[in-house]
Amino acid sequence: MVDKLSNENGSITNNMVWSVTERVTSQILSTIVSVILARLLYPEAYATVALVTVFINLATVVMSSSFSSALIYDKEQSIEHYSTAFYSILLVTGTLYLMLYITAPFLAIYYNDDSLANIIRVMSLVLVPQGIYSILFAYVSKNMLFKKTYKPTFLGAVSGASAALLLALKGHGVWALVFLPLIESSVSSFVLWRVLNFKIAVNFDVQYVKFMIRYCVKFVMVDFLNAIYSSLNSLIIAQRFSKADLSYYTKAYNLPQMLLGSVNVAISKVLFPFFSQSKEDIGQIRQKLRMGIQLSNYVLMPMMIGLMVISEEVVTLLFTNKWIGMVPYLQIMCAVWMLQPIQICTIQAYKAIGRGDEYLRLELYKKILAICVLILLLCIIQKPIIVAFGALTGQIISCVINMPYLNQLFHYTVKAQIRDLVTPMGLCIIMAIGVMVVGGLIGNVILKMFVQIIIGIVIYISASWLLKNQSFILLLNVILKNRRISVKE
Repeated sequence: MVDKLSNENGSITNNMVWSVTERVTSQILSTIVSVILARLLYPEAYATVALVTVFINLATVVMSSSFSSALIYDKEQSIEHYSTAFYSILLVTGTLYLMLYITAPFLAIYYNDDSLANIIRVMSLVLVPQGIYSILFAYVSKNMLFKKTYKPTFLGAVSGASAALLLALKGHGVWALVFLPLIESSVSSFVLWRVLNFKIAVNFDVQYVKFMIRYCVKFVMVDFLNAIYSSLNSLIIAQRFSKADLSYYTKAYNLPQMLLGSVNVAISKVLFPFFSQSKEDIGQIRQKLRMGIQLSNYVLMPMMIGLMVISEEVVTLLFTNKWIGMVPYLQIMCAVWMLQPIQICTIQAYKAIGRGDEYLRLELYKKILAICVLILLLCIIQKPIIVAFGALTGQIISCVINMPYLNQLFHYTVKAQIRDLVTPMGLCIIMAIGVMVVGGLIGNVILKMFVQIIIGIVIYISASWLLKNQSFILLLNVILKNRRISVKE
């Protein structure tokens, strides 16, 4: 049993490594492109696209959270099931695109921006390749083929980045941001289809559609609720404050997302199929859930705390002084994203045992309470930065409410949850102190940021080694094992 669990842990970690590597590689490229575009474009251009992205993201949630999750959850695997899901997702994406196409002029009038209508209609086309990709990735997840996603993701990122940079240099402004995700998603979907040699039959099983809807409807409602809550902040700033404020908030939200969000997604895509394999054994799910949270916190928390400490240097160096207003937003958003891995791992565990009803009720409690807190904060202090504080408060509320439910459902005790959160946080505090001390000794911004990053990595790894951190030891063993295999080959 010990050997089996060890092999499972190694398998989870190996797939996490591949999934994270794929996402990190594409995000490094995306970050470079984002930095260049931020230097070429003004914050107002980002505000326009950020507003459109809110509505597209709401549509994307309905699509991406639906049939692919049901395919992964289902024990059986057949070409008829994938074909049914494929045709169903095309129907859903077509319907969502039509809705956005029709409502685009009304949204442009509401936000008093004539350019919104055409931008919404073009950007919404991204729903089609994203829908196709979700079905392909269900096959990848079900068969643990995460290594095969590296090439499609990389080529998609390169294609989208090249098109965006070309448009920006030609002076097309906001359209560079519009076509970037559209081209990236289209190329990734096409290449992944070819890599997998994916086959679709002319089959459509109505009964299987009913199964997928029964399984995913509550999770779609949960994800849609979360998306509405996340979008609410941007919509409030867009309606009550300036475009510059919306740009600062959005950019501050997106920068840690570039570092962390895609890694979170990668981790969740690995954990869900692993959890699903043990859906009848709560004890195994608890072990895998705890290991997933431990690994996520250990890897991702220092990234966020490190970015929080050197946020002013990062903004000044990467985006120039015209974006300096985003620094306080960025520091708050780092704290928000730091707690996100816990949420990601938790929902994958609920999905694995099919308890969408329980999770939906839980999310309703959390979001209602968080929105009430946000309204109260805005009534007291009417400043855009308060919206960011509201997002952080909502994240803390979510983590606190999750704890007793995880104990009740998975026997993951509150004490163990706190220990798994506090342990990497203690390492991060040691790292942050060292980074701040070193930063105070250096004047040059470029040299200062470079030295702080190196010192932070050294301190964090050294402290992990001295304290024999379990996540560090597990990751080190996986890296050394893969290296030995590579050398042998």
